[in-house]
Amino acid sequence: MDMPKDSLRTTELHRFWGFRKKRIKRFLECLACCLLLSSASLANASGDERAVCPAVLPSMGVFSAEKIYKNSVVWIEKNDTDHTINLSIYRPTSNDCEKTVFAKYSIEGGAPNVDSLFFLNLDGKANIFTIVHWDVNSRGIGTYGKYYQIYAYTTDEQGRLIENKRVVDNSAMTGMDGYQEGEQTLFPYKTAGAVKSFFKCNKAKCK
Repeated sequence: MDMPKDSLRTTELHRFWGFRKKRIKRFLECLACCLLLSSASLANASGDERAVCPAVLPSMGVFSAEKIYKNSVVWIEKNDTDHTINLSIYRPTSNDCEKTVFAKYSIEGGAPNVDSLFFLNLDGKANIFTIVHWDVNSRGIGTYGKYYQIYAYTTDEQGRLIENKRVVDNSAMTGMDGYQEGEQTLFPYKTAGAVKSFFKCNKAKCK
């Protein structure tokens, strides 16, 4: 049965706008990426030009770090060449933007992945937390899945960002989610909410 001409026009119009929306979405994502890269380039500029810190853009891994330093941002910077990830803090100064790399995640069997970045106060001080995992695939020994490590960074007496050993050295903050030597293992702290609950509960000495 032939469809009415009006219905055909409506269907074609829907397809046309659906295609246009996808094109517009891709364009906006590309534009956001270009703006971010442009601001990062300015942050590393020298000479008479005033460098500008990157703008907050969570979709590109740039977050406000106001809780650590005034007007600062933290950027999860991925290096496609060697598959490492840097955590960099950008702070505005009187003349430009100062960049400091305070953490680096390297290949450990697989490439690192930062699943989450968030802030949490411990012992009265703000901490930057990250949830990092590496894919593991050693099926010959029955070990495969994701290996997790929770990191935290806080400021020392000189105001420098350093690793918080209380978090990193806590045995609960690392583990395998998958199979280890043929036995299934679960890592319970894969989300920011779970990590926050652990430290709040740990402070209250609950289980």
